[in-house]
Amino acid sequence: MIARLLLILALGLCTTSSWSQEQRSIQGRKYIVHTIQPGQTLYAIGRSYAVPVDALVAANPAAAAGLTIGQELLVPMDAVVKKERKVAPVLRNDGELQHTVRKKETLFGIARSYGVDMNALLERNPEATTLREGMTLVIPVQKVSGTSAAALKPAAPDDAVLHVVQPGETLFALGQRYGVDVEVIKAANGGLPDGLKAGSSIRIPGVAEPTKAGPSAKEPDAIAQRYKVAFLLPFAADRNDSALARTEGDAEPKYYEPTRIAVQFYNGARLALDSLERCGLNADVSVLDMGDDPKTWGSITKRTDLLDVDLFIGPFHRTAIEQLARVNMNAHIVCPVPQSNKVILGMPTVSKVTPTRTDLLKHAARYVALKHAHDNIILARPDIAEEKDAQEQARTALNEALLSRSDRLRDTVLIAKPGRRDLGDLVGKLDASKLNVIVAPSEDVEFVTTLVGKLKPLAAKYRIMLVGLERWTTFGSVAAFDLDLLGFTFAAGSFIDHKAPATKAFVQAYRDAYKTDVDEYGLLGFDVTMYYLKALMTQGADFADHFDQVRTEPLHMGFRMTRTGPENGFRNEHAIMLQQKDLQLFKAP
Repeated sequence: MIARLLLILALGLCTTSSWSQEQRSIQGRKYIVHTIQPGQTLYAIGRSYAVPVDALVAANPAAAAGLTIGQELLVPMDAVVKKERKVAPVLRNDGELQHTVRKKETLFGIARSYGVDMNALLERNPEATTLREGMTLVIPVQKVSGTSAAALKPAAPDDAVLHVVQPGETLFALGQRYGVDVEVIKAANGGLPDGLKAGSSIRIPGVAEPTKAGPSAKEPDAIAQRYKVAFLLPFAADRNDSALARTEGDAEPKYYEPTRIAVQFYNGARLALDSLERCGLNADVSVLDMGDDPKTWGSITKRTDLLDVDLFIGPFHRTAIEQLARVNMNAHIVCPVPQSNKVILGMPTVSKVTPTRTDLLKHAARYVALKHAHDNIILARPDIAEEKDAQEQARTALNEALLSRSDRLRDTVLIAKPGRRDLGDLVGKLDASKLNVIVAPSEDVEFVTTLVGKLKPLAAKYRIMLVGLERWTTFGSVAAFDLDLLGFTFAAGSFIDHKAPATKAFVQAYRDAYKTDVDEYGLLGFDVTMYYLKALMTQGADFADHFDQVRTEPLHMGFRMTRTGPENGFRNEHAIMLQQKDLQLFKAP
């Protein structure tokens, strides 16, 4: 008896309780605060709390780049899979998991549930040849298969520096000074729920030593080479004489729209260039007016003085991009405005930063499966010929994502076939006991108007979350209040959070510099310029081969650049899930 008691005490000393830690509430969402110990991994932490790794990374963006010893990891309590929580293993301080054998469990079943080979499990637990209820087994986490290498990467020593917050300092300014994303800084400091406080010390992860502020500050990992960068923007200056003449006498003169967009974009880019120069940007930057007609851009793309440019930001027109890519075969060309994927087909040096509808559909499907696998998911497939492809893409993405979820209600999504003027069999598939997540990948105005209008009265009886497309917000026949009532949710390529400290700081800096308000094109100019020039600075001219190593602080979008094939260019697969509430849009939980 004494020996058994000593064994239990010894085991207790080398394990970590999953639910005795500090709890923290941030913007109404509750988290458990887990302090990372040597050897611990995202996989093991997730299993011990019964929280998917994706949910941990979503709550702690910095964790995607690896865990550091002593780091605080926020574990979202609303992401706990209750069925798994009851049988969750204990996380040991050495990073392995401790599983307690339950009645009727087999060695094969336990090994399969953790993705570990049965022989590896026996090597770690020789006594397990005869299983007994209540026996404890150590799960060798580093021999787990079927999960990502990042999730199995053990925590490393902390490489953060401590920064003493000065009066008036903002997260935006700190991110620029150290070259670290604002979200990464927040994650390394428990989310900073109370913001920055002058005199307090915060951790800046991933920085070898503090960078001196001011013009002499250098990017820690900048590559010592001078580059040439060219902005090819549709200022179309000659078009504004007639445009302004038409608005003479108006309180606000109306510039030619491409001009207004180009000016906003370049103003945002200039603020990014200022920040990058303080971090050691070593580049010759030129700006050219591409106009908005083939005669103008045709002559510019053939200029010989552009042949040694390393990076082009712009043009905005697909034909101009194709002409430029054929002449400048070694330079990287960035298309910063919406275009179809055709702009990167056969163009291996072209990047397209605005995600396509297909990418947004897939992102929404993965989100639904991650957050609502246990709910009643229904895919609406009306008989609309031109939307068959989108419907099939959504179905495939949903089913693939659901199969990875152990808490799924069913293996495949329910299919409903409403019409353009009625709900068809959709009502019969609603479940009064569950949240009904209705996915409708349609841009057909008549169908969407009918769907929203006829679902509205059902919201009194059923809990409904309607997942659609961003374009719905522009349909005059769809009332915003009705979308609000139905929990309207969609994937978007960008989102301006005017309450975010970094956004507030940027808006004020833009106003101070240009005496006017910024719009989405100004933010786009900043984000695109910061990302691609940071890539050039830190990875060199072949940065496209190392997009996964580029770290910036986007203000209203993200970058996950993926090559669509060896002969094609790169598209951005990053998206943001938004939800409408109180007639406003917020990032979906």
